[in-house]
Amino acid sequence: MEKQELIIASDYLKPQDTSLFLEFSKSTGIHIRIISMPPEKIKSHIQKFKANTQFDLVMLGGLSSVLELQGVGFHVLSDSYLAKYANNLKTFQQRQWFVSGLDPYYFSFERDSTLLPEVYDQLGADFLWASPDKETWDLFDVHLSYYLSGLNEQKSQNIRDQFIKNQVEYFQPNDSMRNEQFLLLKHSTYTTNKSLNSNPKRELSKTTNLKAFGVYADRKCMAIVDQAKNLGNANEFISYWDEHYYRENFIPGRGDYPYPDKNGMSNGLKFYILTEDKLLQLLKK
Repeated sequence: MEKQELIIASDYLKPQDTSLFLEFSKSTGIHIRIISMPPEKIKSHIQKFKANTQFDLVMLGGLSSVLELQGVGFHVLSDSYLAKYANNLKTFQQRQWFVSGLDPYYFSFERDSTLLPEVYDQLGADFLWASPDKETWDLFDVHLSYYLSGLNEQKSQNIRDQFIKNQVEYFQPNDSMRNEQFLLLKHSTYTTNKSLNSNPKRELSKTTNLKAFGVYADRKCMAIVDQAKNLGNANEFISYWDEHYYRENFIPGRGDYPYPDKNGMSNGLKFYILTEDKLLQLLKK
């Protein structure tokens, strides 16, 4: 009997991350293989091989990566498909993409005697800050720009100018020196950066921007390749994710938040919600 498998291409998962899916493999008998590659290579591979594409599912770490894959056709999801396999997952881009989790932008710092910022606006006041998320910064910037567009023009410009002025170069910690900067970073960056999360003096603020309109967040996303060779196994995987990702400590989710309810709440956290299609539209500008 041929071995059941599911091949995933991802820009954030590594081959060894198959360990995250042991529960799925044990319950279904489907072996997962992960191919780690940047979004531009995923795109060129699909466009070159089409129906002979090597992988069945694409999992991306942010909406900027989804934007890079625009023009590539993925499996379009019908009403009956969603009712059967993905009743809880949020879809976008004409039902070709799922949101597999939200990755919030938090403040992180070493607490001292000084007053610390609580909302993003305050980084446009007297606080110096840095970020290790330079490659995906555009998604935060889109959120901020959209928020500032609701203020009067002069106030908006003042906050933006000072926000940029107060940003300093991120210091990459090493074995002999820790990072002591006030940071604005994605939750996933913090949890996967051992030099930050193993520092006993560093805190991660999960109340970031809650006194304003909620925390900004990037999206982890997944899509089924059109004419996937292991379509049935991809469907099983989507169904598994749909059933379990609201579960606390869902291991494959790596701490990402399920999609918020209509009030922007998810697992006790308030999110500032713009739709994925709106965010992609703003990213294009």
